Amino acid sequence: MNDDLCQRFDLNAHLIRCEQIFVAALEHYEVLVVPSFENILALTMGMIKAQGEAKPSLYWTLACAAATQCQSLGYHREASYRNIPSGKADSIRRLFWTVYCFDKNMSLLLGRVSNLHGLAIDTRHPAMATDRALRPWDESFIMGIRLAELQDRVLTGLYSLGTASKGPSERARLIRDLAAAMEEWRVEFTQQINAEAVNNAQVFHLSRGNWDIAYYSTLTLLHHASSATETGLYVGSPCVHAARNSLQAHLQCFPQYQDSRLLSDGEYINWILLYSSFTPFLVTFLHAIAAKDPESVALLVRVVGTLENLRSPPSQQTSGAECLYQICATFAQLAQKLVESSAFPGGVDGPSKGPSQLAGGDVGVAEDGAGFGFPAETFSDVFGDVDFDPAGELLNEWMGGQPFLGNWVDF
Repeated sequence: MNDDLCQRFDLNAHLIRCEQIFVAALEHYEVLVVPSFENILALTMGMIKAQGEAKPSLYWTLACAAATQCQSLGYHREASYRNIPSGKADSIRRLFWTVYCFDKNMSLLLGRVSNLHGLAIDTRHPAMATDRALRPWDESFIMGIRLAELQDRVLTGLYSLGTASKGPSERARLIRDLAAAMEEWRVEFTQQINAEAVNNAQVFHLSRGNWDIAYYSTLTLLHHASSATETGLYVGSPCVHAARNSLQAHLQCFPQYQDSRLLSDGEYINWILLYSSFTPFLVTFLHAIAAKDPESVALLVRVVGTLENLRSPPSQQTSGAECLYQICATFAQLAQKLVESSAFPGGVDGPSKGPSQLAGGDVGVAEDGAGFGFPAETFSDVFGDVDFDPAGELLNEWMGGQPFLGNWVDF
């Protein structure tokens, strides 16, 4: 609303009216069910609106409808484009691949089966502009499609019901292959996009932080898939490293957005934090208490500090943002008390292994006691005055192998 036109005219009433008309259109039967380019575009805009309002359930409903319409119109098959003029065909491709990315990202976030299956898709990616001001945006979009494909491989290859029977060696091989593919993606993303003449340079460079959060969040979920063992939960150093990088990416990204004033604090938490996995925070928490690592505790506290700053006035709060803050604050407080407590030795092998030995290596968290690798009476002695729900329920589900947002909060 800082545009010159907005300064000269009061457009708020018109904006409110446009929003009312748009919401009414999304609720119309034809928009949700009848396949057309225009309806898919409206549903995609609705997904963007739902993300900005922290409504993932609505987002997923619209994504399902958009994906179904795309497939009904054959947008996923290259043969469907033969008789369509090239300009319109490229617009359709861009719309289809946008729906694809939205679907795959939310599928991994919620732990739900994707609506678009890769084996049935042979549509080419959109053409990239030759203009040096526009090409970096197109290259980033293509890289976003490739990251969405990797996210789909993580979910279907490691977390779906059909993969439960895979043996440890097969899962380890798949994790290695996916980790290598993700590293290749990151090298290409960071080194091969020339943004010297990019249009809207400030927004472009700010968006690199979003990509970092998404990348390391996905990488943490990938390595978390190797955590489950017959004796408990094993958090490997690659998982811890990816988790820390994800939290550090947020700490670097957040002040840049605040300085730019392109997003409000509420928009930042709704658009970015609530649409990345919670797993990095939990992995860092588990490592902190198992290794009695004060650096990990400090990282958790810093993240909670930014969430405290992001809390909106009560009238503007979303339930998801407030729930995220409350759960993160609970875990950070718990980690602080346990690491500082002499009643809790840390780790699962007893006090003989100190934090210096554990901090740089792999740590384990057993399933006994309260689920943290320490007796229930220790938890009561150190932290008995704090209500641990819903954080306790979240941790129990996470340790059961389901690190997905849909299991613990519906915004």
